[in-house]
Amino acid sequence: MNKRRNQQGKMSLFEAVLLLLAVVILMGAGVTHAWVKNSQVEVVHAVDKVERSISDHEDSINSLQVKIDKKLNLYQLRDDLQRAGSQLVLIPVSSIEKIHPYVEGEARESSPALAQRRP
Repeated sequence: MNKRRNQQGKMSLFEAVLLLLAVVILMGAGVTHAWVKNSQVEVVHAVDKVERSISDHEDSINSLQVKIDKKLNLYQLRDDLQRAGSQLVLIPVSSIEKIHPYVEGEARESSPALAQRRP
């Protein structure tokens, strides 16, 4: 038992090549892992950028919708027209006439009031 422990161990050529091969494989795996992790971080940053852009666009849409609603406010519109001295006057709802579009080949009574079809 002591005889073996006192002997100086020599590495064979096969063991050296095997060890070198393992080192190369582990180095390649480490580089590949770092590259994949970096790609993952880049994708996360790109997704965050797109989400921020979408959020900005949604805010712009909401702001524009508020502006449109203010412009279409019936009472505000009447006040603006009155202040501008407009010749427009209110008409009763009963005097509004619904006009059906002419659709070639169909009777007027059977066609609903939809946009005109184009050939």
